[in-house]
Amino acid sequence: MRLMVRPRRYEHVVRVAELAAQIAAANGLDMGRAYAAGILHDIARDLPDAELLRLAPPECEIDGLHPLALHGRAGRTLLERWGYADPVVLEAVEDHTTGPRGSNRVAQCVYIADVSEPGRGVNADIRDLALQNLNAALEKAIISKVTYLQGKGITVHPRTLRSYHALPCCAHLVTVSPLQPASISAFQ
Repeated sequence: MRLMVRPRRYEHVVRVAELAAQIAAANGLDMGRAYAAGILHDIARDLPDAELLRLAPPECEIDGLHPLALHGRAGRTLLERWGYADPVVLEAVEDHTTGPRGSNRVAQCVYIADVSEPGRGVNADIRDLALQNLNAALEKAIISKVTYLQGKGITVHPRTLRSYHALPCCAHLVTVSPLQPASISAFQ
């Protein structure tokens, strides 16, 4: 893994893995899978755009305009090609950029850890909440991301919108209007 990402990114990856394992433990979940997904989540993050596009063909306009949005899907593809077969971890790697689909609790731990690890300097409240109530922390993390992106005039990825609308508090909302093309920083 260390060879796949820059040194600063590797430090982030280790913090995400450790926090994902802590969140998993606090919620009675598989710490090993959470750590593995955390350590692997950014495996494709520092690949060139052309490689991201090759590994994860765009599903929507945002993907084509900003290939960094693909690094979760590209990471999953790489891991599958290398023979990694744990579907829970693979889904967590894929979904860490746009939000967990369905009921994959490990993916929820990794998503929350990625947006709230201490090195980011933000979302300490979400991190603390995740150690007490994973569902509430996930809801807060997804709402925070959508609100942030919209406030910056950045188009929200369709997968993130699906995660947002799947939340019990947001299921009644029909639409969240996307604004302008997303910036690369929106997918970090």
